[in-house]
Amino acid sequence: MSWNIKNWNWSGSVVTISTAIFALVSLISVYISVTTWQTQREAARPYFTFIESPSLHLNEEASFEFEFKFKNVGTHPATNLSSRTIVFEQQFLEKPILIDDYTVVNDIPRDTTTSLLLSLKNKNLSEEPDINPHFIIINLRYSDPVVRKSYNQTIYLKWAGVISRRQQPLIHVEISEKERILHYLKLHHLY
Repeated sequence: MSWNIKNWNWSGSVVTISTAIFALVSLISVYISVTTWQTQREAARPYFTFIESPSLHLNEEASFEFEFKFKNVGTHPATNLSSRTIVFEQQFLEKPILIDDYTVVNDIPRDTTTSLLLSLKNKNLSEEPDINPHFIIINLRYSDPVVRKSYNQTIYLKWAGVISRRQQPLIHVEISEKERILHYLKLHHLY
């Protein structure tokens, strides 16, 4: 079979090549659209952040109360919000002094606040003039009813304790401390 350029259908070839290019461009456009849609959907997910610094109070029963106020800054509401809070000494030598599980029944729409109140009623804490620093780990679990997806969000905080009978502030954990915290949690089967 020999090719004869005179018999070649140039217009058919141009149409075939144009159709192939159009199909490729269409596939790329669909891929970009789907990727953009997924990114926008993920950006609208519920997400919790502090609306103010956590507060700490010593109450009449000689226990420390921590109040955390979270705000859903995502576009979608959060449902089935549950939290597990673990408090333990910075030295990693003792078992946790508090493991608190909490569940919220109501949905938490966009720009809505919910509070988490922890009470440390450890007798030794209230009697000591100085209290060692403690880590406070809050693991939030919640669902997005719009996309039917669940999320985990972990917040790592450190309470600097009490020095000379003065309560110290809550601060964020340093990156260098995170691996040791995770090891401690695995060691005690808490994570």
